[in-house]
Amino acid sequence: MLFLCGLLVTIVSLNNIVYACDKDPHQGVLVVAAGSFLSASNEQGINWSPSEIKGQMTFNSVTCRYEKAVDKLPTNTNYEWKVAFNGNWGGDKGCNGGANCQFNSGSTGAVLLIYNPFSGQLTGTSTSSSQTTSPGGSTSAPSTCFNSYNERIVRASGDYQTELGSTAPWLPTEENSLMTFDDTSCLYLLILSGLTPSKFYEWKVTFDNSWSGSIGCGNGGNCKFSTSTAGTVELIFEPSSKQLSFRHLVTVCGNSQCELGETCRTCLIDCGQCPPAVCGDSKCEDAESCETCSSDCGKCPICGDGICQTSETYQTCPQDCSNELSGCGIFKEESCVDDSQFHAIAGVEEKRWQTPKPGMNGYQSSFQDYHTLVGYADIIYTDTNRLAADVCLQIKHRQSHSVTLTYFFDGIAQTTKCKHYTSAYTGILSAIIAGSDGSTLELPEIDFIWNAKPIFSRSGDYRNGQKGAIAEMFGWPHKDVKEECEFLGKAGYLGVKLFPVHEQLMSTQPFENAMNPWYFMYQPVSYNLDGRMGTREELRDLIQTCRNYGVRVYIDAVLNHFTGAGNDLNQHRNPGSGCVKWGNKTSSAPIERQSPFYTHAFTYQYNPNTGKAPSNEFPAAAIGPEDFHCDRPNGAWTNLFILNNGWLVGLVDLDTSKDYVRERQAAYLVDMLSLGASGFRIDAAKHISPEDLSAIMKKVQIKMGGKLPDDFFVWLEVLTGGEAQYIWTGPSWYGTMFTNILKQDLILDSEVDKIKMWDGLYPKEPFHNPTIPRHRVVIQNDDHDQQNPGSSSRDMDTFGCVLVKNCSVSVHRNFEIRLFTNPNGVTDNDNDWPIRFLLSSYYHTYGDLGIPDGKSSCDLCTVMCETCRKSVPYIKAHEPMACSYVGNGYTRTHRDIPVINAMRAWMKLTPISGASLGIGHCT
Repeated sequence: MLFLCGLLVTIVSLNNIVYACDKDPHQGVLVVAAGSFLSASNEQGINWSPSEIKGQMTFNSVTCRYEKAVDKLPTNTNYEWKVAFNGNWGGDKGCNGGANCQFNSGSTGAVLLIYNPFSGQLTGTSTSSSQTTSPGGSTSAPSTCFNSYNERIVRASGDYQTELGSTAPWLPTEENSLMTFDDTSCLYLLILSGLTPSKFYEWKVTFDNSWSGSIGCGNGGNCKFSTSTAGTVELIFEPSSKQLSFRHLVTVCGNSQCELGETCRTCLIDCGQCPPAVCGDSKCEDAESCETCSSDCGKCPICGDGICQTSETYQTCPQDCSNELSGCGIFKEESCVDDSQFHAIAGVEEKRWQTPKPGMNGYQSSFQDYHTLVGYADIIYTDTNRLAADVCLQIKHRQSHSVTLTYFFDGIAQTTKCKHYTSAYTGILSAIIAGSDGSTLELPEIDFIWNAKPIFSRSGDYRNGQKGAIAEMFGWPHKDVKEECEFLGKAGYLGVKLFPVHEQLMSTQPFENAMNPWYFMYQPVSYNLDGRMGTREELRDLIQTCRNYGVRVYIDAVLNHFTGAGNDLNQHRNPGSGCVKWGNKTSSAPIERQSPFYTHAFTYQYNPNTGKAPSNEFPAAAIGPEDFHCDRPNGAWTNLFILNNGWLVGLVDLDTSKDYVRERQAAYLVDMLSLGASGFRIDAAKHISPEDLSAIMKKVQIKMGGKLPDDFFVWLEVLTGGEAQYIWTGPSWYGTMFTNILKQDLILDSEVDKIKMWDGLYPKEPFHNPTIPRHRVVIQNDDHDQQNPGSSSRDMDTFGCVLVKNCSVSVHRNFEIRLFTNPNGVTDNDNDWPIRFLLSSYYHTYGDLGIPDGKSSCDLCTVMCETCRKSVPYIKAHEPMACSYVGNGYTRTHRDIPVINAMRAWMKLTPISGASLGIGHCT
């Protein structure tokens, strides 16, 4: 896992580099994709042969992966496979602890099988028949079944039940009638034994401990079944066709084996092999009934008797069993089962739809009908000028097999989910979805990029938005940034960077003695643009205002994760800390737009809407349990598998290898671009694999009409410490390998140049990665992650300092000036690092975690308020006459005139006076 391929670099010119792997990690070894597909493919090889040369994989020196293209398979067919070495099964690679991996041949019958020798991951991706390489794809096992009753309790109720200990026949609540779903056969099954041999019985299927909606035979009548000569039978319910059937189970009486269905009553000769039934022992035993042993009658569990028996649970009998785990237990169902698993636990999607229904405890009107209906708007621009777009409403319904949807665009109904718009449409689009079951969903407003104001043109070396200084406004509300736009434009800044604008975690209970610490901003609740710093409407107003002054807007985007595990609407407790309990959190959105959100960690109560243990679900983002990695601590910074698939400090980690997740995240980014944003910082990028990030950028490119905007760029936070050699320095994941993958996905060098890297090792080590051209690297002095103790691994040595950590004004100012005049290690100041950032933060006068926006005040506390010791009062960020470096409140370093003029000289602009900026009293 720690071995990285060496990359051979041939320099043709400064900006024209050819990359390749110079070492095959399995050189001299036969690597074979063995599975159930070869005989059906165009090569007609031998299935499951580890030595079948027709399954040999070849090493791709560009992507550093082994690949096998398979063509002419039957379409839409499921297959299994593994990777074998040197013709043997010993040491083979599989999925989820060594099990067979799965793939589906898709609509083309062509698949690219990929084995990553460095992470050990196997991928099967449907391709066009001509495709030979793939940047990656989902390794999710394709679903073989659709179970429309996966959230319901299914029982086989009939006249046989009294023979198995029930107090009466035809009960819809009995434990002995619970059917289980088999995801291999796609059937509900129930094996019955101990019935009268060769006898006819009648039955129906019932749901949720009720006769409502029961299913029978013919026109709803009772179905019949007969038992075998051993008194055994298997009842079968096929959910898609709603057909009921049965089959006899074969047993051999007299073979000295206790087989399923045999008892001392049905096979005396094998009786010694089966546990005997003892009448009068107060136990419910297989061969007993009330007729044969009246003294034990009633000892079998009966749902509704007020006793939660050992074989009963809240799911099978909510009348008798509590919805809480006993003692101080918590659910641990979603942890990874072994070191190789990274997708969500199998069957976890059955836990979806946790939001309470109207009228249930915890429901509020902003939750809409998320208990059954979720979705998002997907904007796809249809040309590179982005003057036309298709808007598609991507919707999921809990009962999609039986419910039809109607789509309303600006109140006009249609039965198809997509609608085309051109630049003639100058409004803000509304979208509502209605189900035939009465459910409705109203989506956030939809903006189009053609309605954003043009960026005011200014003189200077801005290079169409690809060079300039960007002020990072840490802790500034949207309204204050809007008011600061005019100053930023006059000063000459290329743009302004906002911190996360998504709906984010908030609380009325202190955390680490502070209210709503700053890092809650990096815990998304949804992709709705109602963040702590302002609403969607305020964000739109900010962007339009800044563009009017020539100032571009960049936004911090969080794609790696959602909230921290245990930060959600559930009740929680921690058995490792004296069983301390804590309640639910809330969100930054206005109360009329707040979203529900759920995680699985530290929970101990079954969800009342599903009857199952809680799971990870963010309904307003249309993100569900199967869209996350299984729960694994991220504690090995030099192990790339864990680095990409582990949960960073307990944050629920998105499975960005899944195509649905990539599509959803690309739509989120395009939504912000449609408001008029010009680019993004990608938070925690090193915890997302290069293949996944490149695939997301490719989808953004497609949705933006096939070409990224000319002034667009993103920069990836690849924060490095001791693991730099593995992920950054030289020929590593986010070095040349990432460049190769980007070139495959984005095609043009001009597009690749827009995907930039944030250099966390600057200013101490400016020469550490010569393989990434400097026009694709961005730099800055101090950053927001360094504001608090222990929150960053950046070591600037004597080449930089953090203003709010005992750094004098003169020293800090000189480092900011040097950032533009002579940054450490520069060789061509006009062209090296063309994007440079300047942090404008706040002094930590009152506490090291809160923000002076008024939302970190202890006055907001409602729970455990005695622990709130770091209250931060409200301070207005924008003050038109404010100077820089005042020592309290906001730092406003972006207003420092010497720094501004150093930046202006770098941008080939003339010096400017404080008077021209409206702050003539500042020096």
